[in-house]
Amino acid sequence: MKKLYLFIWLAMLLYACQNSPERKAALNLQDDTNYAYQIKQSDRWIINADHHNVMVAMAALKAFETMDTAKLSTCVADSLTVYYNGGCYKGGKREFMFAIIQTVKSLKNLRVDVKDWESAISKDKKQERVLTWYTQHWINEQGHPDSADVIDEARFKDGKIVVWYDYTRRYKK
Repeated sequence: MKKLYLFIWLAMLLYACQNSPERKAALNLQDDTNYAYQIKQSDRWIINADHHNVMVAMAALKAFETMDTAKLSTCVADSLTVYYNGGCYKGGKREFMFAIIQTVKSLKNLRVDVKDWESAISKDKKQERVLTWYTQHWINEQGHPDSADVIDEARFKDGKIVVWYDYTRRYKK
């Protein structure tokens, strides 16, 4: 009798592990999905398994934290665009480094606590980006601790950052 139960259990296990074509088709995303909003073209981003861009984005963030402009300059392209709360910078690498030095001077004991990151690439392989979520801590000019949640989106071309979006949410005082 025990052998019969073992045989039935084994048969059920094998049947459950089958991948029938109907089951596989149900898992595929449908292109005819009717969303509430339509867009002209979806890039259909996929997770990028290549970690090179993540390494560049993390090195740039670490260089910003430690005010290592030499390292930061190796991470960005010769000309770049940076969008941040309240403004936009478009220009060369040298001017960007000068602006970074001026910004970091007012942030004493700057510390970055990275929460997560994600590297994505468009299906046509024309656009690559890395998103980074982190909390930034510092001592302000009045000597009080301060912090903000930040989301950075770095867009890459030829392994260098060409566009950088910086979304910052300050905490209420």
